[in-house]
Amino acid sequence: MALINKKDIEKLLSVQNNTQNALCISIFIPTHRAGHETLNGNDQILFKNKIREAKALLARHDVPEAEIEEYMKPAEALLADGNFWRHQAEGLAVFITKGFSAHYVLPVVMPDVVYVLDQFYFTPVIPLLSQNGRFFILCLNREKIGFYEATLDKMRPVDVSAFVPETMTKSLKFDIKGKDQDFTNSTATVNGSNIVHGAGSNKGDEEHERVREFMIEVDNGLQQILHDEHVPLVLAGVDHYCSIYRSHSKYKHIVAENIHINENADAANGNSLHEKALNVVKPLMQQSHTESLTRYENVAGTGVTSEDIATVAAEAVHGRVETLFIAPGQPVWGTYDAKNAVAVVHDEYHRGDDDLVNLAATKTLAQGGRVFVSSYNGLSEGTEGSANVKALFRY
Repeated sequence: MALINKKDIEKLLSVQNNTQNALCISIFIPTHRAGHETLNGNDQILFKNKIREAKALLARHDVPEAEIEEYMKPAEALLADGNFWRHQAEGLAVFITKGFSAHYVLPVVMPDVVYVLDQFYFTPVIPLLSQNGRFFILCLNREKIGFYEATLDKMRPVDVSAFVPETMTKSLKFDIKGKDQDFTNSTATVNGSNIVHGAGSNKGDEEHERVREFMIEVDNGLQQILHDEHVPLVLAGVDHYCSIYRSHSKYKHIVAENIHINENADAANGNSLHEKALNVVKPLMQQSHTESLTRYENVAGTGVTSEDIATVAAEAVHGRVETLFIAPGQPVWGTYDAKNAVAVVHDEYHRGDDDLVNLAATKTLAQGGRVFVSSYNGLSEGTEGSANVKALFRY
């Protein structure tokens, strides 16, 4: 399963907006990939406790017992799935409302919390959607085409076998003699067509052309994942292959520096690959964060910025937030008054409230803005005082 992304958030927002007279349940727990916590079923036990807590919160909203049980059926089914609990990562997010449920196994630690509101609560997963929270790695070795989705903390493989060839050798049908490649009268299968390469062509030129065709095929397949993404993509593999892919890819956010991996290297060494990718991408994330904050500071006080959460939330609803900085903290409860086009902050939670930081971040992302999360693995934007947000408006 891929990481939660912008499309997932858009779907969840659509569900909550089109489900009438229903509460939205958001459950987050930290989980474990392995170890005694997995063997002892600790994650299942914690999730069972969260189900109990969600039921109590539903009861406090005056939901009848039979309806509560109906709400929680998807969670109960997940709890009973022993195989599911043997394949966890660092965190789990579950979203439930009437007639709908979705869950995401995440490579970052989630808090141990449950929210029952009139809308889903996304704040814990915002780092995965932010400008400094996520990137891709594409391994382009001949015997291994690997695609990975990563955060600053972890990376995980994404199964792209349905639309990307598994290996270059298999796709291009190289005739292998020892460690050499025989290109005489060989056949390449690209986009369903057979391309025959016979005698008379230069072996080096012929290999280059076939590899070029293969890289184009890989890029076309990956567009099913990358077509509306804006996060960095780090290329890993033989420099020659990375260069060919870079020159023909339609993706506009490929990092300039690639990771060199020899053909005989074990690209499956996840820790090493993730570490090398971080060395390339983290400085770029830091630079983007710093440049955005400097731009904010250069125009602060001129009417195109704000640190007032009510103002920021209202402007985010209107689609005016270009760049948003948020700091981890407690929810800021309040409501958006559509009639008067303003947001109102409450001292404590009232029925119908949203966390205004949650509202500002999701609306900014949904409308093409950028979000940076401060204090995320050393990438700090330096929020001063008690401000939870800083926003730079589009105009």
